[in-house]
Amino acid sequence: MDRRIRIETDKAPASTGYRSNAMVAAGFVFTGGHIGAPISTPDNRIPPAETLQEQVDLCLRHMEQLIMAGGGTLKRVVEVSSFLVHSAYRHRHQVSQQVTQFLGFAPPLLHWQEIADVALHAMLELDGVSVVDPQMDLARAADILRPFGCGQGLVHSGPFVMINGLVAPGASLSEQSTNLLARADRLLQEVGSGLDQLVKMTVYLAEFDPYPEFNEATRVAFADFEPPTRSVLVAPAVTGEHLVRVDMIALAGE
Repeated sequence: MDRRIRIETDKAPASTGYRSNAMVAAGFVFTGGHIGAPISTPDNRIPPAETLQEQVDLCLRHMEQLIMAGGGTLKRVVEVSSFLVHSAYRHRHQVSQQVTQFLGFAPPLLHWQEIADVALHAMLELDGVSVVDPQMDLARAADILRPFGCGQGLVHSGPFVMINGLVAPGASLSEQSTNLLARADRLLQEVGSGLDQLVKMTVYLAEFDPYPEFNEATRVAFADFEPPTRSVLVAPAVTGEHLVRVDMIALAGE
């Protein structure tokens, strides 16, 4: 049986770049990269909705469709992260209230992150994780996911290994991305995992224009396996002196 299962559905926006819309692994369904725009086609790119409330609603509906396609339900959502641009960040508590109202409860893990920009210059990007293992309660699931995105370094947690705050040297985004992914593979292989076991990435860029260079690096690195789900944010306050910084989750070695 595959340890990672890629999820795609035409009821949510198609994945762009070298990523999956959702990934099922170890009893979780991971989603990411939701922005508040209706489903588009390459020939009919629809811009984001006009208000933050409308964008949040669209993000949540896209997330719901992918969770359902992965065998999950909204009742088992354990984590929701909202990446809000500067102008929307002051409304983060309203966003949290809207998430809680949509789900019918406050998820155990509810995060905000202030950023500079997202795809299509929307007001936010959102991701979520639901539990599909009926034997796992939400408290245990939250304990497993809690270390993700916290600090820097490699962390073992439940069935996963996480690398937080990963950066790498290079004169361009292309070089830093290539070196970062190679470094990630080495670190993961040292603990019996690897890039081919990635299920989720959160990618912070210093600026958006060279983003295709990161995409090309992932195309090469992920050529032989299904790519993880991911969120891509422009956040120079997070990247600091680097052009890219990444948090990632992979399945631990068997």
